[in-house]
This record gives sequence, structure tokens and C-alpha cells, in this order.
Amino acid sequence: MRRPRLVPRALFRGALLSAIGACLLAVALPTYAQFGSRAASGLEQADTRRVLPAEQAFPLEITALANGGVRLTWTPAQDHYLYRHRFAFSLASPAQTASAEPAPLTFTLPDGKAMEDEFFGAIEAYFGSIAVDITLPQAAPDGSELVAHYQGCASWGFCYPPQTLRIALETIGR
Repeated sequence: MRRPRLVPRALFRGALLSAIGACLLAVALPTYAQFGSRAASGLEQADTRRVLPAEQAFPLEITALANGGVRLTWTPAQDHYLYRHRFAFSLASPAQTASAEPAPLTFTLPDGKAMEDEFFGAIEAYFGSIAVDITLPQAAPDGSELVAHYQGCASWGFCYPPQTLRIALETIGR
């Protein structure tokens, strides 16, 4: 009687590993084609972009005007913009109680770029420098502050929360 010929262990192990590798490759390629090569969503792109602190995304320059008012100039960073409808300015005096609303101030804004925003719909935005002239009362109480509200986004999908900036009138040099 003839003995069956035995396959050496190393040859068997190599064949088994090759078969397993072929199976994994057969499963991995269609999966990559379906999921791995798709375009990144806005949220995924936002994760790969660097989110700047609000002060760097929307740097501000403050200038005293000859008429006693003040000019605030924002220069959004590249690929960032400010919402026109989110600007508001008021004057807070130290005599006001914590629950009292600061007095609204008069200001002018130029027209912005009309666009469709994914969060607010039809809006106007400022992608370049925006200068806002604000009229201040002639006799503001000592310790009064200019309160500026604004909001902006990065064009790649990250929106900053509404910002509030308090500027002591003494620092403006009016």
C-alpha cells in the first residue's frame, strides 16, 4: 500500500496566507472604491482646515473720528466673511443696572456681497475690509463702553458664534 504524499507545513502555511490575503484584497478594493475615493463633505473639510481664533479671523482696527464718533474696521482673514445683518452697536454706561439694555447707537454700513448662506438664507456678506462709522453721544458718562456685536464664518463651512466686544471710550482717544 502506498502512503499518501504529505505537503510540507511551510508550503501549506504560505498557501493559506496567500488565500487569506487574496480574500482581504477582494473585499478591500470595492470598499475603497465605494467609500475611500469620495469627495469630502463640508464638515470633513472643516476638520482639515485650521480654525482661527475669532480675533485672528476678524481683526479689528479702532479709529477716533473728528466729529467725536468712532470708526471700527474689520479685515476678515482669507476665506472668511462677516454677516451684514449681525452688526449691532450700543453704548453701556457704568450707571446701568445689569438687567438694563445698553442704548443703541446710530451707524452706517456699506452694501455687502449678496449671497445665499446655508445658515441664514439670502444675506449680504463682507469678504474684504469693512469700515463702520458709529455716532457717539457728545456727553457719554465716564467709564462708558462701546459694545459691538458681530458674527462671521469661514467660507469652507465653519461659523463662529456671535461675538461681543466691549471697548472703553477712554481707550478710543476721542
